Amino acid sequence: MRAHEKENKQSIKIVDILKEHWERFLQIYGEKIPEDMRESVIEAVEKAIKCGDPKYGYAEYICTNCTGSEKKKVAFTCKSRFCNRCGKVYIEKWVE
Repeated sequence: MRAHEKENKQSIKIVDILKEHWERFLQIYGEKIPEDMRESVIEAVEKAIKCGDPKYGYAEYICTNCTGSEKKKVAFTCKSRFCNRCGKVYIEKWVE
């Protein structure tokens, strides 16, 4: 693949797929999820969808050396093993 093709190629994330299709999936296949697991499966997916989105909470760091003009917001993560981002961290810690 040429360099300019890589630049134009749009990446897709699993969280984007979940955001776009989760509700419809749940409508069609929700009843096929075992009843004793359904609540925890729905909770795990919904946590992963919200992971890293600042509208669900964030910490704001303010530079004390520059009179507070430099600020950085860092969104909270879900810490779920199901989430691609957080699950990777969980596995790396487990391996250690």
